[in-house]
Amino acid sequence: MHWVSDKEPDLTQFGFVYIITNLKNKKSYIGCKQYFNYRKKKKKSESNWKSYMGSSKPLLEDIKKIGKKNFQFEIIGEFKNKRSLRYYECYYQMKLHVLTATLEGTDEPAYYNNYIGGKFYRPVEEHHDSFF
Repeated sequence: MHWVSDKEPDLTQFGFVYIITNLKNKKSYIGCKQYFNYRKKKKKSESNWKSYMGSSKPLLEDIKKIGKKNFQFEIIGEFKNKRSLRYYECYYQMKLHVLTATLEGTDEPAYYNNYIGGKFYRPVEEHHDSFF
């Protein structure tokens, strides 16, 4: 298992929010993962959380290119239900400005995340707001 945490994973929780950091360029990804899969709310099976490396295609490409050893996989919080899990995934993504933050001294995005909750996306063009 590659997940780092200040305590052992609590499998009585629903899942966890994590941050994966590229140790070479400091670019990160924030997401969430369930400990178990549920089929028809009755059949429960352990998910692939132990080996999971995120769902971002650019992140996975970088892991493949430079190796898993160049990334830190950290659990930043565990949550008791799906609602809390999704809420705190969005909370951390918004708090850390994953769609607009840039790596220090560059225009390069600081996060691999391209959207939050499937509703808010990284802009594909720059917009200069004259309204404010």
